Amino acid sequence: MSKLIKRVPNTHHRKQEIQDQLRNHSSGFKGEQSLDYFYRYLPREDINFLHSIRISHEDYFFQMDTIIITPTFITILEIKYLAGHLFLDDRFSQLIRTFEGKKEAFTNPIDQVKRQSYHLSKILSQYKFPAVPIETLVIMTHPTAIIEAPLTYKEAAEKVIKSSSLQEKFEVLSQKHSKTILSQTQIKKLTKLLLKLSSSYNPDICELFQINKNELIRGVFCPTCNHAIMEYKRGTWHCRTCYTSSKTAHIEALQDYACLLSTEITNRECTYFLNLASNSQAYHLLCSLNLPFTGNRKSRKYHLEPLLEKIP
Repeated sequence: MSKLIKRVPNTHHRKQEIQDQLRNHSSGFKGEQSLDYFYRYLPREDINFLHSIRISHEDYFFQMDTIIITPTFITILEIKYLAGHLFLDDRFSQLIRTFEGKKEAFTNPIDQVKRQSYHLSKILSQYKFPAVPIETLVIMTHPTAIIEAPLTYKEAAEKVIKSSSLQEKFEVLSQKHSKTILSQTQIKKLTKLLLKLSSSYNPDICELFQINKNELIRGVFCPTCNHAIMEYKRGTWHCRTCYTSSKTAHIEALQDYACLLSTEITNRECTYFLNLASNSQAYHLLCSLNLPFTGNRKSRKYHLEPLLEKIP
């Protein structure tokens, strides 16, 4: 998504929406990362951790941030990395965040993880696993978040915790569920099944945001200026703004092309996207990358997948 932001002009009417989506995605990633520290305080024996499991069920994809499988129960963690004042409203099933003077409404994460529990229980039943208890928790991972809910909203008090309370809450759940339901063989079998059923989410980003691909900014961005377009002369990319020079700046541009347009590219398409002077320049740049290709020189299509493996 960050590649799309870079390639969409600042004047585009969807630019802010894309930036907001990227910020939300980044927040989710930070939230999951911040929990790594607290996972170490949970018992490791006989327990399996699964992260970012996305499964299709009843014509619907549901995604679980983290699943903890133990012999006595399963816990689904819904992880939120949100700063500010967070108010859980059960009356209208929403999470209201007040941050820097601005109010925003989000889906109630308690209801969200409850739906995940429903789908997971159906999958366990479908594949003939024992009826193991499924607990759900919402983990607010931002250290400065202030969490509130009506006193009558009992589920909020039971299900919503800060990261630092995970160990204590897990011990409470372990005491609640002391009967062994899943053997180690069944835990391994269930883990393997969920990983097999899980599929990654790789949408066509331009189509998702209804961006005309002809609107994308073409050219090779300067690795120093970031948004300045470079010129290609005598085998080197040059930036007129900061005078940076590079032999390899086109690689990131081709990664952008693979992510946003196609994983296949011809000499002519490369010439157009990189703003090169001739098809022969594109031919030599693509050949230098030792990319797999199909077809002869006139109809050759280079496959850009190897470049995607190099994205950090």
